[in-house]
Amino acid sequence: MAKLTLIDLAKRSGNEPTIGIVESLSQLNAFFTLAPVKQIDGGMYKYQQRASLPTVGFRDLNGGVTPQKSVIRDVVVECKDMLGVSEVDKSLADRAKEGAIAFRQKEDAGFLSAMANTFNSKAYYGNSATTAAEIDGVGRVLSSLGGTCISATGSSAGVMSSMYFWSFSDAIGVSGRVPGVEIPIANGQLPSALDLGVQMAFQTGSTTAKYPVYTTIFEFKPGLAIYDSRSVGRLCNIDSSHLPTIPLINSVITAMMPFQCDLITCSKTVYNYVQALKGTTGFDQNPQTGLEIFKRARFFDGIPILVDESITQTEAVVS
Repeated sequence: MAKLTLIDLAKRSGNEPTIGIVESLSQLNAFFTLAPVKQIDGGMYKYQQRASLPTVGFRDLNGGVTPQKSVIRDVVVECKDMLGVSEVDKSLADRAKEGAIAFRQKEDAGFLSAMANTFNSKAYYGNSATTAAEIDGVGRVLSSLGGTCISATGSSAGVMSSMYFWSFSDAIGVSGRVPGVEIPIANGQLPSALDLGVQMAFQTGSTTAKYPVYTTIFEFKPGLAIYDSRSVGRLCNIDSSHLPTIPLINSVITAMMPFQCDLITCSKTVYNYVQALKGTTGFDQNPQTGLEIFKRARFFDGIPILVDESITQTEAVVS
């Protein structure tokens, strides 16, 4: 059965405001259009990860084998609270030429964009060990689980970036069926915006003076579940002198097997580096009409390559 994305779940809910919010998030950030989402009870999501298989073998007649067992470890993903609060001076909104509703919607769009960008940023760089309120991102998961991380050999900290490889599909390997990457959501609650109407807010710097504001709160409670270290990959330490190459990209995808790579994300700068490879084996170009020189390499062997502005061009050296 195909896995459900955020927009699939929103459409099933039949809640028009929720559908609109999720559609906005998806338009602002393509990651949400592809990553599967899992609605869970509560805020803690526990799953088991098989670390090793038992040893079995053929036996001779009147012979036996030594009892063995699997090694399975528990992994706990905590969904973290994302919250945004919009307070718009009532008089300012009421006097807007486009009307108060349109004025507030313009402000709401900024909060939705910030929500999408914040989640995506932490999906790469989140570290609950240093900031307890945020999710653990791919960088921390790869370092703790020992996943697929291959270097382009750059060594100048602060001017480098990475390409990230994602598998959203289940894999069938020696350990059986294993899920890839999912976004669990606490209590099954999809991203929401709640209009609290007119409230009273304190004037900045004052504990007594108040004024009326239109108030809206934005909530989302996501986590990031990476079921197997091979379901994500990273080509790191990329800079202008150490570019991504087809052998390097292939080495990450091969190391992820038996997982199938469904998405490659990178920064704008790395995306431009990739354009030097267009037309070579493996890279497909935008199938639009026009001169070949103007077409962009947007796929690698059929895998979409998306620019994610949350990926910085100032990463530290990754060992």
